[in-house]
Amino acid sequence: MAKAAGLNVEVRKEVSKKENKRLQNNGYIIGVINQKGLDSIPVAVKKDEFRRVLKENGRNAILKLQDSDKNSYDVMVKTIELSPMKFEYYHIDFQKVSLTEEVKVDVAIRFLGTDFLKPKRLILNRQMDSILVTGLPQDIPDSIDVDVTEKESGDSIFVSDLVLGKGITTDLDQELLVASIGEAKVVVEETEEEEEQVLVAGEVEQSTEE
Repeated sequence: MAKAAGLNVEVRKEVSKKENKRLQNNGYIIGVINQKGLDSIPVAVKKDEFRRVLKENGRNAILKLQDSDKNSYDVMVKTIELSPMKFEYYHIDFQKVSLTEEVKVDVAIRFLGTDFLKPKRLILNRQMDSILVTGLPQDIPDSIDVDVTEKESGDSIFVSDLVLGKGITTDLDQELLVASIGEAKVVVEETEEEEEQVLVAGEVEQSTEE
């Protein structure tokens, strides 16, 4: 198991629109730490630090939050809200987790080798972009990879074909369609000569009517 990534957070002593605005103007993202059976803890985290940790460790990594009151929490990122106008990080829900208790998490499905489909005039028809899985927090992958390099027209990928990883399961129907491979539609463009023939035919028809 990889070591949990550390991240410092500030406990928000005052919860108000004015204080939230002040924190955001100073480069913070507001958020909360959710705890099962306990009150949530309002916090704020430096935007640049959060982006760096997320980039280096992935969306489903376990983070060890160290707050300004010297408390620490093992958490996962539950949801990230974006501001409606600027599409920047606005609010984060952290979920406190136990390394011995299973969690349910949506994991992205990543399709590899799609560039190899184009020369064969094939396209990937996605039915699912993520899958809900269950497992210990430290075993949750950042993505479920599907290699479509060797796929041909008519091939289908079902939930049963996904390699979820050790200790990871899903409650979804194994016969649920994840994606299929189809033939790309070829659009035939008219040549200049064909366009001229159509134009001439139209003129003849018009003169005949006159």
